[in-house]
Amino acid sequence: MIEKYKTKGKCIAYLEKQRWSGVPICPYCGSVKSSKKTQEFRHTCHNCGRSYSVLVGTIFEATKLPINKWFAAMCLIIDAKKGISSLQLARDLHVNKNTAWYLQKRIRKAMQDDDHILKGIVEIDETYVGGSMSNKNYITKLESGKNYTAGMEHMTPVLGMIEREGKIILKVLEKAYGKEIKPFIKSKIAQESTIITDGFGGYLGLDSHFERHIILNHSQNQRKINQFNTSTLEGFWTLLKRSIIGQYHKISKEHLQEYLNELAFKYNYKHTDIFNLLLNNLLQPKYAYT
Repeated sequence: MIEKYKTKGKCIAYLEKQRWSGVPICPYCGSVKSSKKTQEFRHTCHNCGRSYSVLVGTIFEATKLPINKWFAAMCLIIDAKKGISSLQLARDLHVNKNTAWYLQKRIRKAMQDDDHILKGIVEIDETYVGGSMSNKNYITKLESGKNYTAGMEHMTPVLGMIEREGKIILKVLEKAYGKEIKPFIKSKIAQESTIITDGFGGYLGLDSHFERHIILNHSQNQRKINQFNTSTLEGFWTLLKRSIIGQYHKISKEHLQEYLNELAFKYNYKHTDIFNLLLNNLLQPKYAYT
C-alpha cells in the first residue's frame, strides 16, 4: 500500500474514488455539476461557484503533513499486530515524535468501534494493566500515596467481552465493581445470549438478565465446562500485555482506552479490507476538527 500510494496524486485519486465513487460532489452545496480545475486536484462547482477538493471537510483538509505520510502511517499501524510506538513510527515516516504521536492519536480516534451488540456465546473477563507496586522504586511508592505491595488496587482494570467467532469490546473501568460492570455488560450483549465468566463477585446476578450464565471456578482451576471457556479472551489479554511490554512499556490511564480501541479494531476487522474501512472512517466530518 505504501508503494502503491507513494505520491500525492495517487492518494488524491484513491480518496476521490472512495469518497465520491468517481463523481465529484460539492461539499458546500451538494451539487454534482462541476469541472476539474487546471489547479492541481481541485474542482469548481457550477452551482455555487466555489472551488473544492476531496480533502474539504475531512481530517486531511488542514494537515501540513503530506497525504502519502498519512497513508503510510495507517498501513504501519494496521500491520503492527502488537502495536507500534510513536518513536518507531517517527523513524519509519521520517518525522519527529510529536508528529507521529499526533498521527496515532487521530487514527486511533477513528478506530473507536463499540456500537455493535454481541450475541450467542459471549466470554467476559477482566484484567489489570500496570506494573506491580513491589517493583517500583521508593520515590514512586511515596508519590502514589499508597502502600500496596500486592493486589490490584494501584492498577487499571479493563473489562473485555468477546463473542464466540465474533467481535470484541474493551472498556477501561474506574473500579472493577459490579455497579459499573453489570450495566455496561447488559448494554452490549443481547439478553438471549449465553455468557461465560469466572467467579468474580462483580458478575453475580447476571443470570437473572441473560438466558444462561456459565460460571467457571478459576480458584479451583476450573477452566472449562464442556464447550464453555474464556480461553479466547485470555489469549487476547496476552496480546495486550505483550503490546505494552514490547512496544509501549507504559500507558497512562488517560490514554489507555485509545490503545484498546486500536487493538480491538484490528482484531474485529482482521479478515476484512481494514485499510479502506479505516480510511472511510477518517473521511467522516466528525473527525475533521477533533
